[in-house]
Amino acid sequence: MTMTQCRHHTFLRVLPKAAAAAAGIALLLAGCGGPGGPAPSPSATTPPPATQPAPGTPPPATPPSSPGPTKGAAVTDASLKIVMSTQGVAGSQEQVLVCVDSRPTAKSTVSNPEAACAALAKSGDAVFFAPPNPNRACTQQYGGPQQARVTGTLNGKPVDKVFSLTDGCRIAEWQAMQALFGDFGPGV
Repeated sequence: MTMTQCRHHTFLRVLPKAAAAAAGIALLLAGCGGPGGPAPSPSATTPPPATQPAPGTPPPATPPSSPGPTKGAAVTDASLKIVMSTQGVAGSQEQVLVCVDSRPTAKSTVSNPEAACAALAKSGDAVFFAPPNPNRACTQQYGGPQQARVTGTLNGKPVDKVFSLTDGCRIAEWQAMQALFGDFGPGV
């Protein structure tokens, strides 16, 4: 094979790869929508079709408004004692939260009882009663030496859970229930 034939042969082997790369770049750039930014999706420019009730169908009934929990939140009844401590430090802080129909009672001593009852309504079942997931990976991070033990009842079920900041999963639980602990602990 001569030098010219060798170069021609190499060019023919590389040409399909170069063409495929150029086509990929062209497709990538086409998705960017040009110099003005991304092209709007068809759903962003086309309004959704209006749904009309069938002729002769009465309008849907409007439920009476009530000053209950936020839409989508469960109604929560709770009677909890929260004991907060710091590892290696003597002493602890104790607070109480009592919620009836997702509203705090006068017996509550947490710093923001309304937010604490709302946190229980939003995430209480998942945090206190969800079975552990053996496939859950937790980041290895340390948020501080603070601990909180929560005991009592939530919606009639017994509660006894220790919160800490020893890994990413426990920090996420702490954050979900932060309103129970108030300013205790780091600003995680």
